[in-house]
Amino acid sequence: MQRFDDLVLGAGMGGLAAAALLARSGRRVGVLEAHDVPGGYAHSFGVRGYRFCAQVHYIFGCGEGEGVHALLTELGIAEQVPFLRLDPEGFDHVVVAGERFRVPNGLEKHRDRLVRRFPESRRALFDYFDCVRRIADELAELEALPERPSFGFVVRNAWRYRHLVRHLRSTLGMLFDAVDMPPLLRAVLAGQSGDYLLPPRDVSLLLHVALVAGYDRGAYYPKHHYHHLVESLAGVIAECPGSAVLLEREVTRIEVEAGRVASVSTRMGETFAAERVISNIDPRRTAELVGRAHFDRADRARLGYDYSAATFTMYLGISGLDLREHGFGSFNVWRYPHADLDRIYDRQLRDHDSSDPWLFLSTPTLHSSEPGIAPPGHHILEVATALDYRPWKELRERDRRAYYRGKNELRDRVLDILEAEFVPDLRKHLTLRLTGTGATNERFCGAPEGNSYGAALTPAHVGLRRRPFRTSIPNLWMVGATAGFPSVAGALGAGRTLAHSLLE
Repeated sequence: MQRFDDLVLGAGMGGLAAAALLARSGRRVGVLEAHDVPGGYAHSFGVRGYRFCAQVHYIFGCGEGEGVHALLTELGIAEQVPFLRLDPEGFDHVVVAGERFRVPNGLEKHRDRLVRRFPESRRALFDYFDCVRRIADELAELEALPERPSFGFVVRNAWRYRHLVRHLRSTLGMLFDAVDMPPLLRAVLAGQSGDYLLPPRDVSLLLHVALVAGYDRGAYYPKHHYHHLVESLAGVIAECPGSAVLLEREVTRIEVEAGRVASVSTRMGETFAAERVISNIDPRRTAELVGRAHFDRADRARLGYDYSAATFTMYLGISGLDLREHGFGSFNVWRYPHADLDRIYDRQLRDHDSSDPWLFLSTPTLHSSEPGIAPPGHHILEVATALDYRPWKELRERDRRAYYRGKNELRDRVLDILEAEFVPDLRKHLTLRLTGTGATNERFCGAPEGNSYGAALTPAHVGLRRRPFRTSIPNLWMVGATAGFPSVAGALGAGRTLAHSLLE
C-alpha cells in the first residue's frame, strides 16, 4: 500500500490546483488520474501533427490580481504561463440569422453599442445591464461570506446581498421578461449560452451574470496553449518531494472503515492510503465508489442533481487558406439560425433535431501564434454544439456502425453550414476532421452522461452550496465542477479555496 499525506482523486483542474498548493506547503500529495494525461476537459491530445484541447477554448480570471493569475503567482509559475487577451473590442462575435454583433470588454460599452443600434430598446437595455451590474457587484463580495453563515450574519447582511437573494431562483429568461427585452436582443445578450449549455428560459440568472462579469474583465488564451498550462500545474506537484501525479490509475473502490476513508483501490490493483482524500471525481460517482450508505442525509441530498447537457465537437485541421479572411480572428464566433434560443435548444436536446444547430466556432491558431498545436501554415477550427447524451450513448452500445454513421451525418451537416455561411469550399482545405459526442466525453474525460459542466446550471443547482465541501466522512472532501463551479477559472478557484481552508 502506498501512503501519502493527501490523496487527490482525478487530475482535473480543481484537483490539480488543490494538489499543487498542498504539495507546495510541504504535504506529500498523490494524484490518481484515470486518463493517460492530466487536465480533465482541459487536457490536450495529438493527431497527425495537430494538438487539440478537448473542450476548453477561452478563460477568464487571468488578469493581474484575478483568480487564475493569483493561483499561478502563489505557485510561482505566473511568468512561465502567460496569457494572451482576446480582442477586447469583440472577444465573442454573436451571429444571429447572419447578423453579427461584437461583445466587447466593458459592460457599459456593450450596452451603449446596442443602444446605438437599437435606440427603441434603450430602456430595456439600461434596465438589463443595471441588474447585471448590481448582481455582479454583490457576487464579487461573496469572498467575505463565511462557509456556514450564522443566522445573525444573514440578518446583518441581508441588505448587502439583496439582489443575490432576490434573484436566487431567477432565470435569465425571467429578467428578459421583466425588462421586456425584444427577441433579437435576447439572443445577442444570451449569445454565450454554450458556456452553460442552457437557453435563457432555464439558466440561472446568477450563473449567467457570473460568466458575463468574468469575461467582461478579459477573455484569455494561454500563450503556450492548454497543454502547457496543464503540464505546468502538474509539474509543480511532481517537483515537490514525496508527491506525484500518477496516470492511468482509474479508481475502482474507496474503502471506508470506522467511518473514515481507509484506502483507495485502482483498476491496476494498487492500493493507496492518506490522512485526507480529496475527490475531483463527480460527487455522484464518488458516492458510488464509496457506497451511499456511508453518507448522511445532507450529503445524499447534495447528490440529487441533474447533469448538464453534452456536446458534439468537431476538431478540424486546415491548410491552404487564412481563416482571418473569412471572419475569424482573436475571438470566438457563436452562430444561431434565428433569435429564439429556447426553441433552438428544445429542438436539439428534447426533439433530437440537429438539422440547423447553433454552433460555437473557435480558432486557437489565431489566438496565439506560438507553435505546438498545428503544422506551420496550418490552422485549427474547433466547432461545438449541444446534444442529448442518451440517444447517442444508446446508439453506440446497440449499433456501433450506426453510431459512426450518425456522427458523420451530423459532421457533414455542420460542414454544409460552415461552407454556406463562413468558409466556402472549406472541405477542400481540410487535412484532418475528428468528431466527438457525449459518449466520447464520458469515455475519455470520465464525465458521467457526457456532461460538460457537472450539475446543470439551473437555479436549483446554483447557490451557496455549490462549493468544495467536507463530506460526512471526516477525511473525505469534494471539489470540482459540481462541488464548485465549471470553467477553468471556476475549477481552479474551487481547488484553491479548498486548499486554503485545509491549510489554515
